Amino acid sequence: MKHIIIPILAVFIFLASFLYLHQKVLIYVEAYKLSKNHHIYNELVDKRDYLVYNFTKETSVSKVNQWAEKNKFIPAEKVLALNLRRAPVHKSRYTFASLVNGLLGIPAGSSTALANEQQ
Repeated sequence: MKHIIIPILAVFIFLASFLYLHQKVLIYVEAYKLSKNHHIYNELVDKRDYLVYNFTKETSVSKVNQWAEKNKFIPAEKVLALNLRRAPVHKSRYTFASLVNGLLGIPAGSSTALANEQQ
């Protein structure tokens, strides 16, 4: 019996340590990818800031106005707003559930949302 337990224990310890090492490697790989993406993001932000700085130094409001007059650019005088009506507020059919949720301190949206989803 002892001859069987020792190899099984050794295999179990090996598998546990192998899985632990595998998880550590995966964490380091993800950290490397994250740092690489962060570095690329910082480079792009620096380029954007450089372009914005150059744009603001070389263009002025008068130049933009001259361009607008030259190209006969006319801004829209009317602003369209869509969906100005508010959606009607529906009374909950689950008033008992809302009452119980209010007494227990549970947000009411969760149970009524689940009830609406089941319909």
